[in-house]
Amino acid sequence: MEIAFLGNWSSNLEKGRRNVSLLVENKYVFDFGPHSLESLLEIGAHLYDISAIFISHMHLDHYAGLSEFLWYRAMNEINSDIAIIGPTGIRENTEMLLKLMNTPTSMLDQIRLHTRYVDGIENGNTIKVEKMIVQVFYGDHRIPDYGYRFELNGKTAFYSGDTKYSQNIVIGAKGVDCLIHEMTYLDEDAEKTRYQKHSTYSDVMTIFKESGAKCLIPV
Repeated sequence: MEIAFLGNWSSNLEKGRRNVSLLVENKYVFDFGPHSLESLLEIGAHLYDISAIFISHMHLDHYAGLSEFLWYRAMNEINSDIAIIGPTGIRENTEMLLKLMNTPTSMLDQIRLHTRYVDGIENGNTIKVEKMIVQVFYGDHRIPDYGYRFELNGKTAFYSGDTKYSQNIVIGAKGVDCLIHEMTYLDEDAEKTRYQKHSTYSDVMTIFKESGAKCLIPV
């Protein structure tokens, strides 16, 4: 299973950094921040081939580039169907953003024709997107957050989204080949971390150890 990082940074951007986003097997994208489309174009990804986007939660740095991507598809007449998977409300919020951006009616019609939304997935439930099997595990963030365990070509990975330490994430990441987990704060920022519901270095290392994942990629 090939995973390309379109970005690995938080909402507090620095020069040369982009928000965290993953491209899996050139077909599936996990999170879509404001600069994810640029990253896809820069690496020469074939946007016609992207068939599903998984949103962990609807904060700007994980979600705000989705409407830009849908505009690009419509403007370039990419008529393949695409699935958008995320927490409850993702369809309403995305359509609201498209309207606020004065998306032309013809583009809206095209976007609606070729876009399928999947939300409200219960914790622990599994969906299948083409050949990829995906299981949702709720994180513990300030807004609803999906962690995704996904299996493809005999390999498994888990992407956490944003979350503080959570036993639910440990369960979801049990024994995966690769754990991709946010590591936003140092241990001395533990008090801030509890309020923001992110993870420290030690939180992530504990999850890594308890889950038995074979490798860890912190973002």
